Amino acid sequence: MIRENWVKQRLAAGEPAIGSWITIAHPTVGEVMAQAGFDWLAIDMEHGVVGVESVQTLCQAMSGTPTVPLVRVPWNDQVIIKQVLETGVQGMVIPQVRTAEEARAAIAAAKYPPAGIRGIGCQRPAGFGAWFHEYLQKSNDNLVIIVQIEHVQAVENLHEILAVKGIDAILIGANDLSASMGLLGQPTHPEVVKVIEKIHAAACAAGVPPGIIAASPDDANKRIAQGYKFIGIGLDVGFLSTACRDICGKIQWNGGDTTSS
Repeated sequence: MIRENWVKQRLAAGEPAIGSWITIAHPTVGEVMAQAGFDWLAIDMEHGVVGVESVQTLCQAMSGTPTVPLVRVPWNDQVIIKQVLETGVQGMVIPQVRTAEEARAAIAAAKYPPAGIRGIGCQRPAGFGAWFHEYLQKSNDNLVIIVQIEHVQAVENLHEILAVKGIDAILIGANDLSASMGLLGQPTHPEVVKVIEKIHAAACAAGVPPGIIAASPDDANKRIAQGYKFIGIGLDVGFLSTACRDICGKIQWNGGDTTSS
């Protein structure tokens, strides 16, 4: 039977959904992070070294947990979207959406007719045929679709994008946004922060749940208080790197420096 998408339900109810990102294409990573208690985990095909087969394996690893598996596709491409949906992900993050037309194209690629143009298959989300007809009837309403606002062109077209039917939330990409503003590597620059606040206000006014990447649990709590609903914290390699560097930094040794006498 189809697994209900409770992240979509939470967003529709105005409740926050907290998640993180997977960039390591190994099922143990997905299983460990899903068991930690995140509402959602987004498998990152845009920046992670993750292929379609690994997306399915990661979804399988999460299937015994309440965590909702999402995927950030590498690009807003209908062929890629069609393929990843057959792995069993329950939603998508679409990067670099800059116009209403691009947002509509992403939604159309993810939905079956008459709402979209998705081709009909019989793979994992349909139980390989076991609940094929149920999946056809419920898939359109069960998928959560997040579009990323991360370019000045998207900001210029923001109100038109927010008016597109079928967007469940937006996700502000501060790093790419700052780069498009000529402020590469400065996502906390006052001018970038001003634009982020503008995006947030417009999304709230349009009734579209705003999302953002938080720097820490404390920052996530701050963002929740500000009204953000789709909030990501960290990623697998970041957690691993931070923990390893913290351990090595606290041990009194030469850190592998073979030049020491």
